[in-house]
Amino acid sequence: MNKSIHRRTEFQFKQAFPGLNGVDIMAHSFPIEPILVFTEYHMNQAVFGPHPHAGISVMTYMLPDSPQGFINRDSLGDFSYIEPGGFHISQAGSGMFHDEFPRESGVDTHGFQIWFNHSEANRWVAPKAIHANANDVQEVITEDYKVRIVHGNFQDKASPFQMVTAVNLLHIYLKPNKSIELDAKEMAFVYGLNGRGKTGGSEVKGQTLINFSPEGNLVRIDSGSEGLELMFATADPINEPLVYGGPFVMTTKEQMEATQKRRANGEMGELKPYQVK
Repeated sequence: MNKSIHRRTEFQFKQAFPGLNGVDIMAHSFPIEPILVFTEYHMNQAVFGPHPHAGISVMTYMLPDSPQGFINRDSLGDFSYIEPGGFHISQAGSGMFHDEFPRESGVDTHGFQIWFNHSEANRWVAPKAIHANANDVQEVITEDYKVRIVHGNFQDKASPFQMVTAVNLLHIYLKPNKSIELDAKEMAFVYGLNGRGKTGGSEVKGQTLINFSPEGNLVRIDSGSEGLELMFATADPINEPLVYGGPFVMTTKEQMEATQKRRANGEMGELKPYQVK
């Protein structure tokens, strides 16, 4: 059964900090859990510096059209380049520090930062880094579309990299006047990037979010005469309590207090500011 549309929202890029413009979609305002933060960004300089996370996994997906990518560093010892079309996941779990910034200051990077919720059983899972270059991302290509499987599965292909939270995240290029049907779980949304199209009778275009109703298991998307590029995400919500503490997300206040103590005691490792050589 096709899902019906729950909500349609149009966004515009806003400056969060000098050097960073973004569209921020949060689970406290939109029904996207187990995704907690879904941000499309343009960033051309180092903004944040080393900072911790715990209780979640944080993905940076660099869009293939990005002029350059990010350097990623973390307290586990990772130092890697997130190239256009690739991604990096910091499975923060019990806590880690990381830092990401454009390889060359002043040159734009275009991508997504996405926070994935963990169930209570996985809040304090062991931290680790998952890295994928552009050619590691599985693709399904037909006469009608190209689908990049950033995480999860589509048709007979699946991402070789699995987080502790099951989510299908697809980057889809629909050719002009074509359509695609997607299996959908309870939570599902479409986010437009370029071009125009429709789903459920509503227009999809750049920086448009379509949230679907929980009922139904199928989403159909039709492109217009210029084609349509979009992100599609679907998953079963975890539906557990959420306690936010800046970069930390826990299930209970007691867990949050313990997490803050772990950081204060240096149990999340150390990451000093990057020194340009």
